Amino acid sequence: MSNLFAPLLEPLRLGSKTALNRVVFAAHPTNFAQRNQFEARHAAYYAARAAGGVGVIILEGSVVHPSDWPYEYAIFGYDERVVAGYRLMSEALRPHGTLVLAQLNHSGMQGTSHYSQAALWGPSPVPEVNSREVPKEMEHEDIEAVIEGFAKAAGYAMAGGLHGVELNAGPDSLLRQFMSPLTNLRQDEYGGPQEHRLRFAREVLRAVRRAIGSEALLGLRISGDEHAPWAGLKPDDAAEIARLLTADHQIDYVSVTSGSIYTLHLTRAGLFMPLGYALHLAAGVKAAVAVPVFAQGSIVDPKQASAILVEGQADAVKMTRALIADPQLLRKVRTGQADTVRQCILCNQDCVVSLLQNPRLSCAVNPAAGHEAHAEFAPLTAAAVTRRVLVVGGGPAGMEAARVAARRGHTVTLFEQRKRLGGAINLAAAEPGRKRLALSTEWLEAQIRRLGVTIKLGTEATIETISAEAPDAVIVAAGGVPGHMSHVTFDASVPVLHERAILGGAPLPPTGKAVVLDEIGDHDGMAVAEWLVGKGWQVEIVTADMFCGQRLTATQELTAWNQRAWEKGVVFHPQQEAQAVSEGALVMLDRFSREERRIEGLSLVVEVTYDMPNETLYWALKEAGYGKHGMPALYRAGDCVAPRRLGQAVLEGQRAGRAV
Repeated sequence: MSNLFAPLLEPLRLGSKTALNRVVFAAHPTNFAQRNQFEARHAAYYAARAAGGVGVIILEGSVVHPSDWPYEYAIFGYDERVVAGYRLMSEALRPHGTLVLAQLNHSGMQGTSHYSQAALWGPSPVPEVNSREVPKEMEHEDIEAVIEGFAKAAGYAMAGGLHGVELNAGPDSLLRQFMSPLTNLRQDEYGGPQEHRLRFAREVLRAVRRAIGSEALLGLRISGDEHAPWAGLKPDDAAEIARLLTADHQIDYVSVTSGSIYTLHLTRAGLFMPLGYALHLAAGVKAAVAVPVFAQGSIVDPKQASAILVEGQADAVKMTRALIADPQLLRKVRTGQADTVRQCILCNQDCVVSLLQNPRLSCAVNPAAGHEAHAEFAPLTAAAVTRRVLVVGGGPAGMEAARVAARRGHTVTLFEQRKRLGGAINLAAAEPGRKRLALSTEWLEAQIRRLGVTIKLGTEATIETISAEAPDAVIVAAGGVPGHMSHVTFDASVPVLHERAILGGAPLPPTGKAVVLDEIGDHDGMAVAEWLVGKGWQVEIVTADMFCGQRLTATQELTAWNQRAWEKGVVFHPQQEAQAVSEGALVMLDRFSREERRIEGLSLVVEVTYDMPNETLYWALKEAGYGKHGMPALYRAGDCVAPRRLGQAVLEGQRAGRAV
């Protein structure tokens, strides 16, 4: 083990207990629950991280009172059935020596009434930002009921064999809502001056400590900055609150995050924020308290995590997304294999599950995340018969297929028609602020080179070149090809380029006015607009969607994108249907009024439309008999099946590599 990582692996004293190291797997929604309780899927998920050596695991948050049902698959911590679920977790994790805590929460006004069919509860009737629901101002009986709920839920956690509990007073919690003048407008003993706004938290802390006893761990998660300077908690406020609440010696550690009702995108930020963006908040709290402090906020690099501890900014680091991407991160660091860690790319594509579709948690670079108990992701074993496998395409699907096939003992050759591996990820990583995406394919390339895969760059795959390799199996992972807006007519007055061509280095005319025709509403259109602005272009975006960048809500990047676009002068034209480019102008129709509008003086038009599968080779091979008895087996994976996201490409590549 390098001394560089020694600070991460030092034990940490927490109350009466000692964590194996300074790395924490924090609470986060998974949508794994069945009947709103922990189940075997949770146990397998957490056990994989415990087996990798993480010091502290804080389980998915449990709600403490029936007045709170914040999402469909929330854990009902107030239901006595939760004891069996906690016991399932503790028994699965105990052999690994990890400290395991329940997180207890009430979402208050930030919940939803969709499931409970009852009014939300909050300190004051402040509308919830997303749903616009106005909560009921909690009466004293309601406050007493929730305090009792916290205590009862804490008792259930201890009955389930856990080491303690963490109280959530972070961005999405009733406890924070009472602490903050942003959401607490009360004039009674629970509102007004800070002393009164902390009363609810103090009463909850005392009740929970009585319920769990003096030996169990009690942690507190707080928001170090609500990023609402007109009324919210600021860093100095958070440090003072932490000082006051820890002065009673009830709390064993403080975990510091950021965000509030208006800024949840700053709680679990994506690529738009730098690594460790909230470290200063943890450092501020650490300077004010005598108990250990946990830092949070895009801490995914082990080197940075170790430096945080050396510099004294925190006593432990929450590396949740990093451990979703690679459960073995700590084992690899400990055994001198840090260079083999599969790094989190902060894309938020598969690990953010608070969406209308209710997806189960997974990971774009690690498709086994959330599926650890499934036979499909059982540890790789040697193939019964080794074969010569040819993979066509050096993008994520192709490289993952090659990696898995090689690990199973097959002799693997990979054809890539370009001069470098990476596929479409290379273009995505060229977008402003998205360089980190390239880590996904860089890791895959390092793996296949280490495994001895023969890589042939600049090689076109044809039936003839494939036949010359005499493969036993062919995996086609040729990616996608740019689509075209057939419903828009274009004359020759303005150059029309696909966003892939621009990011790929196609020559551009002198700078002027560019219009981006965006059919997708994803990162692609927003990124090419930002890229062009950076090159000196005046950019306007046209979309038929209700607003520009509509799909950025799923990865929590919409707010940050809007802020950057406004600062850079990007002009939005939502709810407009592009009709034609003629004589240097775009003609468009309002989606609802059907009023015609024009954007004049264009120098460039950029198409951002759906890719199509590059399936020509696959069908040619199939027509030639591949896949039939006596011929090489034939598979395909990734965008050449149907263009989608990175996670689907990696998953299908793994499936193909296991199938051969």
